[in-house]
This record gives sequence, C-alpha cells and structure tokens, in this order.
Amino acid sequence: MRTHTLRAIVVVAGIAALMAGAGGDARAQDPPPAAGTGRARPDARPGQGRAAAQPGDQLDIVELQRLFDAYTVMQAQEALQLDDAQFVQFLPKLKALQETRRRNEVARVRLVAELGRLTAPSAAIDEAAVRERLRALQEHERRSAAELRSAYDALDQLLDVRRQARFRVFEQNMERRKLQLMLRARRGAPGLP
Repeated sequence: MRTHTLRAIVVVAGIAALMAGAGGDARAQDPPPAAGTGRARPDARPGQGRAAAQPGDQLDIVELQRLFDAYTVMQAQEALQLDDAQFVQFLPKLKALQETRRRNEVARVRLVAELGRLTAPSAAIDEAAVRERLRALQEHERRSAAELRSAYDALDQLLDVRRQARFRVFEQNMERRKLQLMLRARRGAPGLP
C-alpha cells in the first residue's frame, strides 16, 4: 500500500506542477478585438484569457487529463475499498470508461466546432450542411450515450450495489476536484484543493 500512496503523491505533484505551469498561460492577456469590428468580443470578460487553446496549451490539457485519469484510478481502489484482486478486474473497465468518455468528448467538440464554422457571422449559410452536421451531432450523442451506458454496465457487473453507488459519488467528487484545480490554475494559485 505504501507504493500505491507514493505513486499517488507523484501523480498529484505532476498535476499540481502542470496546473501551476498552465496557470501562467491561462492568465494571458485578453484577445484583441475581433477583426473588422473595432471592439472586444461581447462574451469576453477582463482577465478571461484567450478564447481558444493554443497548440502548446492543448498538450498541457491532454497531459493534465492523462495525469488526472491516473490519479482517479489510484484513488478509486481506496474509495471503493477494493482488494487487489478486485482492483485488477476493475482497472481495465475503469480505463475503458475513461477512454470512451474522452474519445466521445473529443468527437463532440469537433462536431460543435464545425457547426460554429458553418454558422459564423462571416460565413455564407449553407442550411443543408448545417442540418447534416446537426444530424451528425445528434447521432454522435445517441451513440455516445449508448457507449457510456455499456462501459458503466461493464463496471457495475464487478461491483455490488453499494460500490456502484459509491463509484457514482466518487466520480462526482473527482470531477469537482478537477474543476477546482482548473479554477486555481486560471487564478495562479499553487497546490491542490
């Protein structure tokens, strides 16, 4: 169990280091006014930072998510009180759930970005293309929900009803911690909640 705790400390330190490094990037100056408008974006707030992640930021976000997923995996064994034999069976199912969630989120972001491009104020509207992308988004959301349900079902088969409920609570708590980390990074505060 000491090795498990030491790995958790290393992962947490990695997350904290990434968040501290990302904090400086996230506090960058507000974006310049939109081209041709002479004024700032209407949704921009002082100190909000850039509108979109830069390529270097994307690597940090991907790395942060990977580290946080590893941290979640390590915390799950303790939170669900799984012995080593149970955890060996649980781990691939949890990783499959994480991968399913991540893959579907990336695809959804891509589809929504396409909708944004097609409906930008400066774009000539192609209603057929917009309808097709909306249908693709709806299909993706349907398929994504089914894949997530399947991944949860696979996990639930390994857990008794109490642990199934504890896992849902655990996931919610981990999501809250992740959001707190991101907020701290934007504010430049070091450390974890």
